[in-house]
Amino acid sequence: MLTLNSKLNILKGGEKMRTLGLVLAMVVVLAGAVMAETATYDVYVDWNCISAPLVPLNSDPLDVFTGINIVNNLSRFDAASQTSIGYDDLDPDAFAGVLLGDGYWLLSDGSYTVSYDGLADGVPSAGVKTDMWISLPGDQLDGLDNGGWHLIGTPFNTSVPVTVSSMGDNFKLTDGVQLLSWADAAAAGWCEGSMTGFDAVYQTSFSMGYDLCDSEEMAPGYGYYFLTFKDNLALIIPGS
Repeated sequence: MLTLNSKLNILKGGEKMRTLGLVLAMVVVLAGAVMAETATYDVYVDWNCISAPLVPLNSDPLDVFTGINIVNNLSRFDAASQTSIGYDDLDPDAFAGVLLGDGYWLLSDGSYTVSYDGLADGVPSAGVKTDMWISLPGDQLDGLDNGGWHLIGTPFNTSVPVTVSSMGDNFKLTDGVQLLSWADAAAAGWCEGSMTGFDAVYQTSFSMGYDLCDSEEMAPGYGYYFLTFKDNLALIIPGS
């Protein structure tokens, strides 16, 4: 059986990867009550690179992944050290809760359906989805402004296309001063022009991005590796 490092090598051709997933999670309250939806997606035997498309009402990994053995089989990426932290039932606080848009690796002993209740899909009181921001801090420990790897997922329970015919580029990036389309940010040297996902059925990687990529939309439940070359960016994923 392949190790986690082996799967990382599959994704990036053997290059040692340091990843970081930091996510903006939004709490939605309407008329004094939390609006709940259900997030559901499948995981398969062997490795799965996944994410949480809704903010779990109960973020305890044991609740989100009910019925799945996650002890020493579920891992996330630590923001400070950019290293993998596995779920250990002897020290669950080290792993913390499942966060919206954060990416995870799950080594599964079979096929299961992940299903949990979460906060409504970015819907404020007006009933319109809100644009969501995902932090891309880069490597904060190297003393450089060179960006780094991030493992993220869509913060919505629906697929989000990279481009919309009537609008053009759909995803945006900002460094706090400039706001660029994803394509322009890649051309400016801020980031790569594609992300890398993982197909758990075939145990192979795939690209997500523009025309030459395998997929042109960010799908719920999938984790995606995104490489930046500049620290302290944010990816803006539109709600509409």
